[in-house]
Amino acid sequence: MSAPEAGTEQAKTCSPEFWDALAPYHELIEDNYFDVRSVRLLLDAVQEPVLVVGAGQGLIVAELRSRGLRCDGLDSSPEMIRYAKLRRGIILIQADAKALPFTSGTYKTVIYATGVVDFMGDEEEIRTILKEGRRLTNGAGKMFIAFYRVSDVQERFLERVGLLANHLLCHKESLELYLQSPREMVTWVARKAGVSPLRAVAMLLSMTACCRPRDIRTTFRMQRIFRDPQTAEALRKAAAPQQPYRTAVEIRNLFQRLGFPIKELRLSPSCFIVEL
Repeated sequence: MSAPEAGTEQAKTCSPEFWDALAPYHELIEDNYFDVRSVRLLLDAVQEPVLVVGAGQGLIVAELRSRGLRCDGLDSSPEMIRYAKLRRGIILIQADAKALPFTSGTYKTVIYATGVVDFMGDEEEIRTILKEGRRLTNGAGKMFIAFYRVSDVQERFLERVGLLANHLLCHKESLELYLQSPREMVTWVARKAGVSPLRAVAMLLSMTACCRPRDIRTTFRMQRIFRDPQTAEALRKAAAPQQPYRTAVEIRNLFQRLGFPIKELRLSPSCFIVEL
């Protein structure tokens, strides 16, 4: 059995307050990691009724319902739930993933969106969540767990500037970059990477040129969100200092340690999806 991932015990998941602060702008970035394209990869395997945990504002619930599947959604953020009703007319359930308010066997499929298990460093909490999912499916149904993923070029850049190390992403510091002007960003990269300002410009241009269009759009949209000083401060305050970033290897090691055999590890352009 592999050794535990270095440092993950210090990583804390984002609080409901983080998602509450993001809720008014969530529609700009919701179709991002575990997105509509990703959920469509699962349609041949999903059995109804379905529960989506970490449903946000109901994007995935709406997609599954549009496919004729009975589907409910759950989230811990009151504001996300409120916007799901305002935007889509979807009523979500507010609850903690570690204590789901349903009887055993209520669902045949449980889907954990990104922002739930993948943001957690406490493996005992993850084990508790997965046991709850097993209980809801009577151990015979299907469970899918999504893990966020960045492109290879972004991953290399994050490592070069020290935002990603030992499978941990400096989440709060990453968010603070959206507040910087282009000149401030060049100065920051030069300092963090230990290079000249000219080399820092080259690094930023190279990364931008190699990034996927969706990643560039997401960056611009996050910068737009951070133009609101009140929202920016609320997000910075509620964000976890660090959160795990797991590659396919770390994901397999995690589930081996937890004692949950993986049936399949699927790869979409924006996330990993584990089937248990």
